[in-house]
Amino acid sequence: MELKNTATLEDRLYQQTLLKMIVQINIGVRAILIIFSSSMLLASCTSEFQSFNNTALESAKNDNQIDQKEFERLLEDISNSEELGFNLFKIDNGSIDTTKVISYLLKYYSAKNLNLSEADIWQPKSKEKQKEFNINVYVENSASMDGYVTGVTDFETAIYNLLGDIKISKVCDSLNLNYINNSIPFSKKNALPADIQDFIEKLEPSTFRQKGGDRSVSDLKNIINTVLKTVNDRNAAVLISDFVFSPGKNVNALDYLNNQGVGIKIDIAEKIIEFGLSAVIIQLESNFEGTYYDKTNKPILYKGKRPYYIWIFGSNHHINEILDKKILANIKGGYLNSLVLQSKAKQSQPNYKILSNPKIGDFSRTELNNKIIADASISKNKQNNAFFGFNLAVDFSNSIQDPSYFLDTTNYVVSNSSYQLEVELISNKNDPFLSGFTHLIELKTKDLRNEILEIQVVGQTPNWVFNSASIDDSNILNDISEQQKTFGLQYLIQGVIDAFYPKSSSNAITTITVTIKK
Repeated sequence: MELKNTATLEDRLYQQTLLKMIVQINIGVRAILIIFSSSMLLASCTSEFQSFNNTALESAKNDNQIDQKEFERLLEDISNSEELGFNLFKIDNGSIDTTKVISYLLKYYSAKNLNLSEADIWQPKSKEKQKEFNINVYVENSASMDGYVTGVTDFETAIYNLLGDIKISKVCDSLNLNYINNSIPFSKKNALPADIQDFIEKLEPSTFRQKGGDRSVSDLKNIINTVLKTVNDRNAAVLISDFVFSPGKNVNALDYLNNQGVGIKIDIAEKIIEFGLSAVIIQLESNFEGTYYDKTNKPILYKGKRPYYIWIFGSNHHINEILDKKILANIKGGYLNSLVLQSKAKQSQPNYKILSNPKIGDFSRTELNNKIIADASISKNKQNNAFFGFNLAVDFSNSIQDPSYFLDTTNYVVSNSSYQLEVELISNKNDPFLSGFTHLIELKTKDLRNEILEIQVVGQTPNWVFNSASIDDSNILNDISEQQKTFGLQYLIQGVIDAFYPKSSSNAITTITVTIKK
């Protein structure tokens, strides 16, 4: 019995020893795996990632915190780098998740024995809840508008769709409906869905006449000024009209247009100073059947397509809310052209980076993160001989300007006029190097020099306004091109644009800077 008991004890000791060895082996294997994984991670962190770490460390060592400028510099390094390692900080659409950046920095600082808390790192504030606002809609009911509401028209369908989307989007506190000419002869406050339906169903010439006011002349300066007076922090305005000037009989049309344009410029300029105004102008088209009044106020029976316009005035917040809700983009039938106007104080600078490829000639990529092209040299191949060129990826998504505005090369001014500039939308959403950017700007020149190159996007009258403007509509029945134009439009919109972008200033709504060193 004693021998048996002894053997059993030895067996137990042996089993315990085996268990300890197995545990140690497992621990060793895990340690090897951890070391291997860490090595792989470190291997993926090439010079740019290490540079990011060094910048983060130096910034924190100075005062044991990361301020706004330092944090934004780190975000810029992440955005500009083409290294896959930085994808750890990005979400599916390629934008940077700042919470991931902060989490990484805290762990990194802890490993470096720096005692920083989340409160020591500046971070973008979440958007505060903005005050609700009202939207006041004004439909001009002058006689010239009757043709847009005779029977069932595209005009009525689009306006119904617009008002419905405003209501269901909950973009505003209340929706107020009005007619306007030389006064505001009708108002419906806090319109409900049934009120909107009734308003649209009664869009007929008989209703326009019934609601009253002076319908004989379209004094657009007076109409716009009346609408502007209602715009403030709590109220945005939507003005719907054909925006055809009606000078009346025995009036010099061009003098009238010039005076109206100057008057509109002054009224809007004063509102910009008082309030920080923003505006959207969209051009639409509808079937029209009725009386058209030409520049001499001569009545002409016309049936066909005619342009009309929706103008929106409000604060930067109001316009952003309306555009973010896609209310204008979803208008039934769409729109022909658009223009967004914003006081310069509200403009935001886009994120951009210099691409290492494609390029014409050669340059070093070591300083691209600092927006510097170093060791630049011209091309010597036959196709691009003597040319130097590079591409910029730019993110214009934060601008309330229509994306098409940034595709028009006439809206760009380059400090070195020898540069040729082309712009295109970035359509390849799967390219990690272009992730988070909207437009590609291609630049090339034969005048390569050491310089700080500025590429400005400027505020000015877009080409579609000139193409849509008429100064003589007396032959509208026989001139097909006149049928698609609006009398006096150039003077009207030029007055608005001159208020937002005075000729005395550079009118740059954004500036991109690249340093070039040979």
